[in-house]
Amino acid sequence: RVWSGSSDGRNVVLHVGVDEAGYGPLLGPLVVGVAAFRLTDDPAPGEANLLRRLRGIVVRRPRSAKACLAQRLPVPVDDSKVIHRRFGLPGLARGVGLFASAMDAAPPATLEDLLVRFSDLGPEPFRRVPWYRRLDLAEVPRYPWTGPLEERFLGRHVQALDLRVWPLTAADFNREVDRCGNKATVLGLASGAAVVSVLDRYPGEDAEIVFDRQGSRLDYAGYLADLFPFAAIAKRPAPPGESRYEVELPSCRLTVRFATRADGCSLAVSWASMAAKLGRELFMERLNAFKRVITAIAPAIAQLIQQPWPATCLLKQMVTVLFRAHFVMLVETLS
Repeated sequence: RVWSGSSDGRNVVLHVGVDEAGYGPLLGPLVVGVAAFRLTDDPAPGEANLLRRLRGIVVRRPRSAKACLAQRLPVPVDDSKVIHRRFGLPGLARGVGLFASAMDAAPPATLEDLLVRFSDLGPEPFRRVPWYRRLDLAEVPRYPWTGPLEERFLGRHVQALDLRVWPLTAADFNREVDRCGNKATVLGLASGAAVVSVLDRYPGEDAEIVFDRQGSRLDYAGYLADLFPFAAIAKRPAPPGESRYEVELPSCRLTVRFATRADGCSLAVSWASMAAKLGRELFMERLNAFKRVITAIAPAIAQLIQQPWPATCLLKQMVTVLFRAHFVMLVETLS
């Protein structure tokens, strides 16, 4: 392990959670989320227990949703589907904002801001998609802000390091499915790329990585061998419904867990799930805004073009050309 350099000589260990949003739906992007913490009191693998460490700051499932929304702390952090169902988009935004506060960073204000500060990809790859060109219009809902929390987290031996989102447009996802043969492989590649990107920021540090397991698969040795081609990989005993591995790299050791419903048992996975879900829902807002405008104006313009004017009518030709050339710009403006 890598010594932290602290006065008491304790070890530091990274704790990383990975999850996705949009794997099942047929519309919108797939978004992978990664949440990374540094634990400074040398926990054994599987003993991170962030919920216990952050008691009073984080709560899993509060009894009263109304009372929880009215107070700054604790903030609900759980499976993104549960949070979205009980608290809507503001609930997801609060969880992501809490993580930002733990880094003494400002919470994201828009989807564009989220991609600029919390993604390796940034907003540029999405500008070629008409309904995603104005990501600055997808605003993150307002909620009671907690204020800076970095010192409070550090007092619990928890350092919030990184919260990242990796979105894939539908076109990119479909192209990769055609190339790989199935969507599970594409999700694995995207999740692996996101994890490696985070680990590369903190070289030489041991880490525990928790993936939300998809389907009934239990053997991930080949997947890890592809992800870390020069590592020694050993399978370890695990409870039912979970797979565990140790990955020995030249400079560090990784403990990797693939758990069923990991977002319900790992707070890091829950945070990753909420970040991915927030990003996806904001993407869907822009898609739906684009659709609403098309639904409203397309029939009227089509009717105008289809008027029984003479084929040589200059006005009809001009309307048709302008409609085709500026339709997307018009929809973007109205949405």
